[in-house]
Amino acid sequence: MESLTWVSHPARERPLASILVIILAAVIMATVYFAMDRSPVMMLIAGLIFMISLSTFFYPTTYTVDRTRVCIKYLFSAKERNLSAFRRCIPETRGVLLSPFLSPSRLENFRGFYLRYGKNNKAEVDAFVRHLLSSQLEQARGQSEVRPDAV
Repeated sequence: MESLTWVSHPARERPLASILVIILAAVIMATVYFAMDRSPVMMLIAGLIFMISLSTFFYPTTYTVDRTRVCIKYLFSAKERNLSAFRRCIPETRGVLLSPFLSPSRLENFRGFYLRYGKNNKAEVDAFVRHLLSSQLEQARGQSEVRPDAV
C-alpha cells in the first residue's frame, strides 16, 4: 500500500452534535439580531462567520498520506507537508496527531497535523501512519550513522 486517502465528515458522523451546533448558531444569530437593533444584515454576517469558523466540522475534509507527504484538503484551503517533518504519531479518540517533536511538547498542537479518522477506519489509519513513520525514522537513522568505509 503506497498511499492512503480518506474523507472525514464530522457533522454526518455525529448527528447529535450537529443538531446542538446548529441550535447554538441559531441562538447566536438571534442574539445578534436583537442586539443590533433588528438588523438582518448583521445577523447574516454573524451566521456566516460562525459557519466559516466551523467549516471543518460541517464540510468534508480529505486526507492523503503517502511515503513522502501528508496532505489535508479542506473546503477552502489545503495544507501539505513532507512526511519527514514528523517524528511521532499520537493516536487519540477522534484522530491521530502527527508531531514534529520526539518528546511531548506544548507546541505539537500548533506545529503538527491532526488527521481525523473517517467512518470506521481508525485501525487502518493508525497502522498505516505508524508504519510510514517508523520506516522513515529507520531510514533517517541509517543515513546518519557514520560508516568507516564511507569516507
